[in-house]
Amino acid sequence: MTSPRALVILRIGADHRVSGWARTPRAARDWELILSPYQEVPDLDAFEPDAVIPREGGKWDALHAILTERPELLTRAPRIWLPDDDIEADAATVARLLDIAEAEDLALAQPALTPDSEFSHYITVRNPLTRLRRTNFVELMAPLLTPEVLAAAMPDMKDRPAAKGLDFVWQAHVDDPARRIAIVDAAAMAHRRPIGAHLVSRARAAGQDVNAERDEWIARRIGRWPRPVALGPGGRAG
Repeated sequence: MTSPRALVILRIGADHRVSGWARTPRAARDWELILSPYQEVPDLDAFEPDAVIPREGGKWDALHAILTERPELLTRAPRIWLPDDDIEADAATVARLLDIAEAEDLALAQPALTPDSEFSHYITVRNPLTRLRRTNFVELMAPLLTPEVLAAAMPDMKDRPAAKGLDFVWQAHVDDPARRIAIVDAAAMAHRRPIGAHLVSRARAAGQDVNAERDEWIARRIGRWPRPVALGPGGRAG
């Protein structure tokens, strides 16, 4: 595959809940998959990644290190998808997410969450009446970014395993944000692991308090908590 439509980097652990989309055979997909295990993964041979880059640590500090060491990854594709390892979807839903992102020229986007999902922000739950919603917010769970937006956000990822609060500031790196940021309802995916439990327990075991780090970072970086809002339905056919 010479011109992938997206590069997917999946940080994955032993107790992942990744479903069928990540097991799409290499020959059947038009996007590249990099697995980045942060611990031993017993069923790693069930996947067909284009590369495996093991790295201990959290999601965002490890991604910062990987992309710093291998900057050519930022040039592999027009978009980079960074889902958590408990996002459940099929290959067709991933294809639809990429189709809509391309058609609408989205620079920062995410799939909506199915109604039975665990969620942090109600705005991320699928609206059955819209194809996508233009928003001022895309959360950390499964962001789809252009390389330019990701590169601009990288300084705020360094040494921050959870990078909590980053999803309140990276929209500032998007040109024409009212048009190019969206939650894609037509490509809803499930997230059924309790919010925060896995992350907080791992951080606590490492002697970290990610919530305290988040609050300090928000206060220093932007001073207050912004409010996620939908700016309106967007795209052809609403």
